[in-house]
Amino acid sequence: MANESTGRANGFGARIAPAIPYLLLLAFTIWLWGVAGRIDYQERPGTLGPDFWPRVAIGLMGLLCLVRIATVLATGGAAARGIGAAITGGEEEDEPGPRRPVLLALGIALTLAYGLVLNTIGFPLATTLFLVAFMYLGGSRRHLAVWVSSLVGVALVTVLLTKVVYVSLPRGAPPFDRVIDLISGF
Repeated sequence: MANESTGRANGFGARIAPAIPYLLLLAFTIWLWGVAGRIDYQERPGTLGPDFWPRVAIGLMGLLCLVRIATVLATGGAAARGIGAAITGGEEEDEPGPRRPVLLALGIALTLAYGLVLNTIGFPLATTLFLVAFMYLGGSRRHLAVWVSSLVGVALVTVLLTKVVYVSLPRGAPPFDRVIDLISGF
C-alpha cells in the first residue's frame, strides 16, 4: 500500500517538477501586475496612461506562463524537453554545434559598439547598422535580404514606437537627428 502512494506521489512530482519555473514566473508576473497598477499619473482624456503598455506585456507574459504550465502538465513533463523536438517529432540533439568563441567575442563587441554609438547617430541608423553587421557576422550572405529586412524592420519599429507606443527613441546628434523625423513623418 505504501508503494502505491509513493508511486502516485512520484508520478505527480515528475509531472509538476518541469512546471515549477513557469509557476514561479507566473507568481512574479502577478506581483508585477500589482506594481504596474500602482503607477501614479495624471489621466489625460484620449491618451493611454503609462501603465497601459507594461500591463499589456505583463498580461501576455502571464498568459504564456499559463499556456506553458498547461502544456507541461498535460504532457507529463514531456513538453519541457524543448520546442524543437515537439515541432520535428524527433529528439533534440545531445551534441551542440561547434563552438566559435571568436564569433561570440565579435558579437559582444558589436553589441557594446551599438550601445556606444546609439546616442550619437540615433536609433534608426545605429540599429540598421547593428542588424546588418550582426547578420553578416552570423554568416548570412544574402545581401538583398540582409539590407531590406534591416531597413524595413527598423523603419516599421521606429514608426510603431514613436507613433503608436509613444516611446522617445535616441535621436542622435545633428545631422543624424533628422533621420528619425524622416522615418516617423510617413
